[in-house]
Amino acid sequence: MKPGRVLRFAATAFAVGAFIGLVSGLAFGGTASQSDNLSAKTSVSKSPATEVVSSASTGEDASLEGPMTAERAKAIGANEMGLIPVLMYHLIEPEETEWARTPENFRSDIALLEKEGFWPINVRDLASGNIDIPAGKSPVVITFDDSSMGQYHILEDGSLDPDCAVGIIQAEVEAGRWASRASFFPLIDVDVSSREIFGQPELKREKLRSLVAWGYEVGSHTVTHLNLAKASRQEAVKQLAQSQQILEDLIGGGYSVTSLALPFGEYPASDDLIASGQYQDITYRYTAAVSTAGELCPSPFSNRFRALHIPRIRGSTKYLTAALDTLKKNPELRYVSDGDPTTVSAPLDLDPTLGEMLDDLGRPVVRY
Repeated sequence: MKPGRVLRFAATAFAVGAFIGLVSGLAFGGTASQSDNLSAKTSVSKSPATEVVSSASTGEDASLEGPMTAERAKAIGANEMGLIPVLMYHLIEPEETEWARTPENFRSDIALLEKEGFWPINVRDLASGNIDIPAGKSPVVITFDDSSMGQYHILEDGSLDPDCAVGIIQAEVEAGRWASRASFFPLIDVDVSSREIFGQPELKREKLRSLVAWGYEVGSHTVTHLNLAKASRQEAVKQLAQSQQILEDLIGGGYSVTSLALPFGEYPASDDLIASGQYQDITYRYTAAVSTAGELCPSPFSNRFRALHIPRIRGSTKYLTAALDTLKKNPELRYVSDGDPTTVSAPLDLDPTLGEMLDDLGRPVVRY
């Protein structure tokens, strides 16, 4: 098995993704996508005041050209204050268990999300409010903990295993039905070697780099799956720093690891420990953290959103179906994109459970 084959495969698939993005305008790949992922964090610049455009302040029609208007947002049914499903997967294996999803069932999950009008984004994009998806679509965040081989596996001939999670997603990307967005949280040093950065140790660097090149996110899950609620502060700081540095060094290219998946969903006594710290000469900083709380996530534009406490729903038939049923029965709670990542659109009459819109978004707000 030759590690170089992974990069050749990645380059080919990346080129296909870029071509699809150019044709469809959905930005599946390409230089811009890659450079965005190699930046420390995609953010929106702050302006002194948030501009509000309401249905009473504009007489424009619902044209698809020019700045977002209240009429166009209403025609789309945009509600960027709605709830977002963040899904949590672990093993992708032939037999379904509590923590394992079969390739067939994971394929069905993606097909269901496509059918229901969802579009994938990364954790870092959710946390920063950089939700760039087609108008009328709803964001979904797919996350993978523990870096098992079933998540990303290369066959002996150097090709991507079509039954691993990455292979399943990439097939949808190349077919033009999906985007290469998901967040992976690898383990680095554990007893089960097949869960150390997707197994296949000779390919770990190439796998991580391929994920980033395609547009996926790589985040931290600590070094050893450390329970941060029980560990000493010294050990927690050490692993939060080392896991970030090790992954960034393997990926290279200036990539910054900014998201953390809490092992066991357990938090330390203070969020300050997660947010930043220093171990010896390593300084770390995390701007997003995902937990295991089984509920839909508030919009990043809501005062209910907490970037270091992003709830996740288990990726299984039972929990995924329940979450989607909730949004189908209560469409006013669902996040629906206006298609313009530089504005925030929402109805004037919001369900109170969605919280209140933040007043310092630094971008135009469209209400209707």
